Amino acid sequence: MSLTSALTNAASGLSASARAVQVASSNVANALTEGYAARQIDLTSSTLGGVGSGVRVAGVTRLVDPALLSATRLSQGQAQAGSTDARFWQSVEALIGQPGQGVSAALSALETALISASERPDLDNRLQSVADAATGLAQTLGTVETGIQALRAEADAAISRDVQALNSGLSRVDDLNARIVALNAAGQSTLGLQDERQAVVSSLSEIVPLREFARPDGRVTLYSGAGRLLLDINPQEIGFAPANAMDASLSSASGLSGLTIGGIDAQTGPGGPLAGGRLAANFALRDTQGPEVQSRLDALAADLVGRFAAPATDPTLTASQPGLFTDAGTALAAAPAPGLAGRIAVNPLVLPDQGGALWRLRDGLGAAAPGPVGDATGIRNLVGALDRSLSAGPGSPSQSFAQNLANTSTYVSRLRQGAEDSATQSASHLSELTQQSLAQGVDTDAEMQRLLSIERAYAANARVIQTADTMLQRLLEI
Repeated sequence: MSLTSALTNAASGLSASARAVQVASSNVANALTEGYAARQIDLTSSTLGGVGSGVRVAGVTRLVDPALLSATRLSQGQAQAGSTDARFWQSVEALIGQPGQGVSAALSALETALISASERPDLDNRLQSVADAATGLAQTLGTVETGIQALRAEADAAISRDVQALNSGLSRVDDLNARIVALNAAGQSTLGLQDERQAVVSSLSEIVPLREFARPDGRVTLYSGAGRLLLDINPQEIGFAPANAMDASLSSASGLSGLTIGGIDAQTGPGGPLAGGRLAANFALRDTQGPEVQSRLDALAADLVGRFAAPATDPTLTASQPGLFTDAGTALAAAPAPGLAGRIAVNPLVLPDQGGALWRLRDGLGAAAPGPVGDATGIRNLVGALDRSLSAGPGSPSQSFAQNLANTSTYVSRLRQGAEDSATQSASHLSELTQQSLAQGVDTDAEMQRLLSIERAYAANARVIQTADTMLQRLLEI
């Protein structure tokens, strides 16, 4: 081997060592940078005319486990869906209240006021307490109704934000694809752009779980977890129109917007093309779970209205007259419109500030004139209306109003507990996958050891150059 070859080999070693230091220092500097993938320098031997001529830097590789990355993104969507679902049921439970709170407390106040009035039906202040407690119960049901619609409106607004973020993110990935392809064609490094693209796709996976497929030219194609193509040459446009207002009459079939992908209607349920993430969870809250809770609340309100309009409760009423509780002042229809819980109100016939009279609580809402002030029969009938066992519908068991309320509260609590358990499991799974991803990230201890090895290699190559220089100088002295 000639001295020139030795110098060439050593010089290539110095160059490779310098590049290796650059890669190692970049790894250490970005050890805590989210979305950064550790780099590894790829070296290969260089030959010239069949003779070794040192080392060559073949490139720098991003160390990414595609299978782990895909699993993490799917888990991100599931975790977001779980937390969204859990927050909804926690809010609904807080609206209805635990035993002794919320609707239960309002019902207890009405029962207490009725019992107190039955003991002294001649006292207007006790009759006024009944009217006030009945108004309080109606207002509490209305507050729950308003809260449920507010939760549905929040879900609709969240859908709108996520659709905008999804469209913006897909456009950003498409732009990064174009820049990466151009730089690859020019032979320039695209590692930083690939990091940025990975971070964007991971953030979008919280909205819709995404699967990524790499193309030979450096671009990536994105599919939803359900297999719907979202980005290839051009991104698909996701369409959605947010609601201006929300009430119980609005549903996915009437008044509320669904999704379009590339101008084509897309299913938003569990089997839809964008299922599995926060977007689908908010659609479920707005279109399925929210209306289901509303339906149960309306059934509770209908039970309350029906009990006090029954002949056994107030025989002075005709078939067309409402009882103590009304549907916005009218009698309960055979099939009331959705949102009864928000319309339920106390009959103005017993409210003095609305032209009514308190004695009607004692003598009947349909009575033509006051009866004996000491007769508590009518008030005891009102007490019995709450305790009477009635069936809420065909196939439903006979139960008191308190039992009906307890069943509704139990239903909500059970779903809240299930949602919290599911959210905890999803979060634990995501945490485990995140830990595995971090374990495959930058290991600063390993990078420090690698720097020591690079330093020794650099010193050895420098020593070769120094020795070759000494030998050349000796030759020149001869």
